[in-house]
Amino acid sequence: MRVSIVIFFFAFAAFGQDPKDIFRRAVEKDERNYAVRDQYTFREDSTVEFFDKDGKSKSVERTTKDVLFYDGTQLEKVVARNGKSLTERELREEKEKIDKEIAKIKKETPAARAKRRGESAAAQKEELEGRRQLLEAFDLKLLGDSVVNGRPCWLIRGVPRDGFKPKGRRADQLKKFQGEACVDKETSDWMRLDMKTTDTISFGLFILRLQPDASVKIDQTRVNNEVCFPQTVKISANARLLGVMKRVRIEVNYSDFRKFSTESTITFEEPKTSSQN
Repeated sequence: MRVSIVIFFFAFAAFGQDPKDIFRRAVEKDERNYAVRDQYTFREDSTVEFFDKDGKSKSVERTTKDVLFYDGTQLEKVVARNGKSLTERELREEKEKIDKEIAKIKKETPAARAKRRGESAAAQKEELEGRRQLLEAFDLKLLGDSVVNGRPCWLIRGVPRDGFKPKGRRADQLKKFQGEACVDKETSDWMRLDMKTTDTISFGLFILRLQPDASVKIDQTRVNNEVCFPQTVKISANARLLGVMKRVRIEVNYSDFRKFSTESTITFEEPKTSSQN
């Protein structure tokens, strides 16, 4: 009898949690993460692969970048393409490009800076306001426990809610996804999103439109016990790219997160190796 009571207690402790409260805390934590992320530099390794109608690989493009945020603007320096480091001349050109952008920012008039920062803030606001509508956009169900990168998480299923009326472009995209989310039990960070599209949707920075039933998976990682960053993003889809329908697989990996200050001397480390899987 005592064993049954113990089992009942732990089952109640898990499923007595309100998935709406878990999601609300995750959205609030995500806003705090956004406020800290631009204090970091990191490396971005992206792979874009296209397939023919029979599923055979037609082409693969790999790019490695170092990324930082300077006064609210994201700057990127390409360091390798298709597994090979850039030549000294190409690296010098990439560095000159970054230097020119920073010099331009430093010379901005107060009005120009306010406009640039305002545009960046507006984009961030749109993103955050879209995420704040998660509770309205989905019917949520707590499925139980999960573990992501060694961290105990809540596993929650979300399906689009009938009658949801989105406010803004980002929120409009929400109703076209369904899937599962893992939320860190201790920190309330999103640790994993595993989703599929239910309608055509434009996604991310790529000039493409994902078709229904596209797969989007995002894993995140905690850095310096301070902020949660995307670690891996995987997209597999039939997509319309520049007006042409193609089968595409996209994988982006992020690493080498380092705290950065605009008062520091700006340096990018060269890649230790040029090999890619």
